[in-house]
Amino acid sequence: LPAVRRLSRTAAGRAALTGTIYARPSRRPAEAVVAETLALRDATGFEDTLAAGGSVRFTDDVPGLPVTIAWGTRDRLLLRRQGVRAKHTVPGARLVRLPGCGHVPMNDDPALVSRVVLDTARSARLAVA
Repeated sequence: LPAVRRLSRTAAGRAALTGTIYARPSRRPAEAVVAETLALRDATGFEDTLAAGGSVRFTDDVPGLPVTIAWGTRDRLLLRRQGVRAKHTVPGARLVRLPGCGHVPMNDDPALVSRVVLDTARSARLAVA
């Protein structure tokens, strides 16, 4: 904990702690970085969930539901080709690039993520109408 607190005080330290999930970790407040790092460390079942996720494969359509796959252009955890593969796996899915966003885009650009979610919801309403 003392090392996490010390690292979180500098832009370079925040990048070391959260650079894999945020496109701009230096913009995160030090207190948030400490809280997020501790939350990940203390997350019950995180390792089991991560291990189980390795065998999950989307192999079919989601009939009647609009699907948007939003992918951060600066995602350092998942490769760009994985988003393309996901789009091809779900017929009719829309792939949206989130410029300048990392793996957790709602922190990098909440307004952009909100617009994408609202656009998807609107398309669902129009499909039903």
